[in-house]
Amino acid sequence: MSVTLDEIIEEFSDLEPQDQSQYLLELGFDLPEFPANQKIEDNLVHGCQSQVWLIAHAAKQGPGQDARLTIQADSDSQIVRGLISILLASYSGRTARQILDFDIQQVFERLHIQQHISPQRRNGLRGMVERIQKLAAAHVDPISVAPAQVQRIAKGETTVKAPDIETSKQTPFDAERIRTQFPVLMQTLPGGLRPIYLDSGASAQKPIVVIEKEREVEEQYFANAYRGRYSFGARVDDELEAARSLIADFINAPSSERVAFTPGTTAGLNMVAFGWGRRHVQAGDEILITMMEHHANFVPWQQLALERRATLRFMPLTEDGQIDMNQLDQVLTTRTKIVAVCGMSNVLGTVNPIGDLTRRAHAVGARIVVDAAQSAPHAATDVQELDVDFLVFSGHKMYGPTGVGVLYGSEQALAETDPILFGGHMIDRVFADHSTWAAPPAKFEAGTLPIVQAIGLGVAVKWMQQTGIHNIHNHEQSLLQTAMAQLEQIEGLKIFGPDLKHRGGIISFRIDGVHPEDLAAILDQHAIFTRHGHHCTMPLHDYLGVSASTRVSFAAYNTLQDV
Repeated sequence: MSVTLDEIIEEFSDLEPQDQSQYLLELGFDLPEFPANQKIEDNLVHGCQSQVWLIAHAAKQGPGQDARLTIQADSDSQIVRGLISILLASYSGRTARQILDFDIQQVFERLHIQQHISPQRRNGLRGMVERIQKLAAAHVDPISVAPAQVQRIAKGETTVKAPDIETSKQTPFDAERIRTQFPVLMQTLPGGLRPIYLDSGASAQKPIVVIEKEREVEEQYFANAYRGRYSFGARVDDELEAARSLIADFINAPSSERVAFTPGTTAGLNMVAFGWGRRHVQAGDEILITMMEHHANFVPWQQLALERRATLRFMPLTEDGQIDMNQLDQVLTTRTKIVAVCGMSNVLGTVNPIGDLTRRAHAVGARIVVDAAQSAPHAATDVQELDVDFLVFSGHKMYGPTGVGVLYGSEQALAETDPILFGGHMIDRVFADHSTWAAPPAKFEAGTLPIVQAIGLGVAVKWMQQTGIHNIHNHEQSLLQTAMAQLEQIEGLKIFGPDLKHRGGIISFRIDGVHPEDLAAILDQHAIFTRHGHHCTMPLHDYLGVSASTRVSFAAYNTLQDV
């Protein structure tokens, strides 16, 4: 190489961001020629948006010594050639062990490389790094490097991180102050009443910071995502990846690459049911769910079972609406392929023991998918501690926009899952007779994303982090305790579900002689907004012996006055 890594870093540090992008192009133009006869399929790096060829020549150093690698690479994109120049300056000429020990992530961070490439190009950059490290692992002296490290490299466990977004310190919880951040709740309705919104279980209201962020994107820099590197496109790409990183941190995902944007919880559950289920569920297998599931986590598994001639089974419930863990072995067996369960029931408020369910599912070789639409907005979610295979939730229940959700999957679970939507962005390579897919999350993000909504969800998650998810949970539990104590004093009123110890911020009830729809109309006259009906849980209401119920659900902006 005619330019060293130190020279590249020094040059970058003296340039403005726009000039840095120009410098990347200049590096690409100066990249040494690549052998034309080596531009073959075997040397292609898969996962790149453009074509990239990469080879390495290994020079033996003597007995017991690592080979020294000279790396050559080329691309049909000049900006990718610029990135290749950085990789060659970092790696080429080093020994195999030096390559494996080299901290390339530190180089990327010093160069702020995330600012200059799209997320799909980041996938390609990661692919190039993985190819180089695999080539190095193949030429390392067996004694000079730990077998575990070689195995890690062989599995491709290399991450090019998205930029971190710093969150500010949490402030003390004050429900009245928080309420002022929600414009829709500050209006005065006819009759001089303020709205008492008790239907956040269906959709939460949005704070002003989310509303303003959506407006900012639409007014100042909207563009399609991952399609262009002009300034608007670059800004949108960066904002989306910042949102993805925030969400990954919120659920403690090991990498933002495990987080895919979806249209919502329903879409995410269907992606798992049919993307994973069609590949792994066969005739005679069993799918295990509960009677308390929302239709979105009930009907897809029902339909999959019918399609695959599998059996849909139900975990037994206790009288107060909890999963009867003592009876679980009756239905969870080696025939069980997947367990699908809600983190919190949208009717009963039951908080399910996801960690215990995961351990027992994995013990029989089953996967687990968690519908966290109700649980994620109200309590801390740690996917690594829970060890779940899949977890899904929606933006609109988390103080964010409608039309966007999240699918999290473990590395192995996502590898086992086929995409069910096909088109732009999710492609690695299209041939005349077959296609291959990009690495997750792009693999599950076909077409144009809900761009503004996903960015808005990132802001909503940041708002929740600043407010404090534990603060929100404790506040809602306090409201729940007061509400249940007062509702239980009403003659003829029956509350469905468990006691406070096993319940989140939802109460569903029925009053003798009063239909829930009539009660909702009466409450509406007093500006009290509740949900009535079967809440997309017909099987559960059949199990409870009622056709409908009244539901109140709490959020951070509810107050004791609301109760």
